[in-house]
Amino acid sequence: MCDTVSTIEFHIASELCDTVGVTTRHTDLQARRREHRRNARRRLLDAAHRLLESRPWAEISLDDITSAAEVARTAFYRHFDDRQHLLMAMLDDVGLELGHVADNWMGGTDDPVAELRRSLTGLTAIFVEHGRLIQAISDTARYDPEVNQLYSALAEDLTAATARRIQADVEAGRSRIGQPYEVARALTWMNERYLLASFGQRPFADPTAVTEALTTIWLSTLYGHAAMDRR
Repeated sequence: MCDTVSTIEFHIASELCDTVGVTTRHTDLQARRREHRRNARRRLLDAAHRLLESRPWAEISLDDITSAAEVARTAFYRHFDDRQHLLMAMLDDVGLELGHVADNWMGGTDDPVAELRRSLTGLTAIFVEHGRLIQAISDTARYDPEVNQLYSALAEDLTAATARRIQADVEAGRSRIGQPYEVARALTWMNERYLLASFGQRPFADPTAVTEALTTIWLSTLYGHAAMDRR
């Protein structure tokens, strides 16, 4: 009798172990599949970015992107509706960098001149790394309403933040700008045009010279000749 009970208990325990093992393997498989899907999205974004280093966006097909990412076309459509949707996702990524590159200057500082100089150095570095992508976004914004809306919204956010910084400097007596918003808008779009002309396609301009030119314009415009003498 005891032997029979022991045998039954053994079989029950064995079945429980098997069930737990199957459940664990199933959970692991699901986790790997989720991770694979996440990786597929990242690979598609990275592949598109790499391809932009060698050719314009208009010459990059969906097949080019999926082939470079080693991702099936069906997998592409799990993450993006089309090429433009992919480009918009890339705009979101680079927009985060652009939105935070001048955080120290935008947020207020006892030495806005030094912080502005550092911010412009960082901005130039972003365009050196992502200029071909930003060029593709700028070109696409001319005919695609959705991309244009996102790109314009990003520019407006940068303009508004710059205007607030200028207004704070005016109130603190550090700047004599009479129209903070319009000056901010002019400077924001000047940055975009000049940096794309410098890094939107190869050959690139000298980053140091570009940063120096931007710094000269921004400092002399916002803080006058006294700021230029501190350089």
